[in-house]
Amino acid sequence: MGLRQMLGIFLVLIFLPINGPILRMLMESQGMSPIGELQFLGVSIIMLIIGVLMIFAPPIGSQAQSP
Repeated sequence: MGLRQMLGIFLVLIFLPINGPILRMLMESQGMSPIGELQFLGVSIIMLIIGVLMIFAPPIGSQAQSP
């Protein structure tokens, strides 16, 4: 498993929508200004999709061999 796939798994686990309240509390404890529920859900889903693409996309530069 490559570094890209491991980073993708990390993104998927961290940005699951169920982790939203924990991430919002972490942001508030770090002094960041709070963002809206809908905005945070959108960011969370986008990061989740990026993680899934990083896991399942073929490696860059790999070419399929034709028989």
